[in-house]
Amino acid sequence: MKKFALLLIMTTAGLSIAGDAPAKSPPADKPAADKPAADKPTAEIKAGTGVENHEVTGEAETFPSGTVVWAWSRITNGDGNVKHVWKQDGKEIWTATLPVGSKRWATQSRRTMSKAGSYEVEVTADDGTSLGTVKFTIQ
Repeated sequence: MKKFALLLIMTTAGLSIAGDAPAKSPPADKPAADKPAADKPTAEIKAGTGVENHEVTGEAETFPSGTVVWAWSRITNGDGNVKHVWKQDGKEIWTATLPVGSKRWATQSRRTMSKAGSYEVEVTADDGTSLGTVKFTIQ
């Protein structure tokens, strides 16, 4: 009876008896072709009035007409090229293809914005995957 009680306590507590094989975790449901999340390309993107020392300056959500707006992005785990796709009121107006030189890379594009409206710049990878978007308004 003492052995049974000890075994019951050990089993309930998750302990194993010497010589027992530890329980194995079930395999993760992850396709082999998928990159781990930490290795997938990502982008931080901001809009501003300039870029200094690889960082955006004059960051804002609204700019007056006639402003040169800079779309700045920091790409992590990217390779090849990225695109800055500029859109006005949801319609593509211009695209800049920009090289990515390392696993952590800052790049930018700029446009003089003369027409009032809602704008966005989407950063996409070579394969068309969206990496991020920044939205702003021209008054």
